[in-house]
Amino acid sequence: MISPVSVMKMLGERKTFIANHPEFFGFVVSTFGKKIDAGTMIELKVTRPGEKAEVSTVEVQESELKLFEALQDVMS
Repeated sequence: MISPVSVMKMLGERKTFIANHPEFFGFVVSTFGKKIDAGTMIELKVTRPGEKAEVSTVEVQESELKLFEALQDVMS
């Protein structure tokens, strides 16, 4: 279980991240603020300095749609 103290700390760090990267936060809000349908492809790419990029792709399944609905509730 997540502690309330950890959540409060994370929310503070979230404000800093949004201030540093408003365009990324806007992208996340606009993309995940809309309905996500089964079959939607989500790709995440991470490139660390001096390392090869790591990429992961998932196709959203019907059974996962409630998770995305819950995420939309959290973001709004």
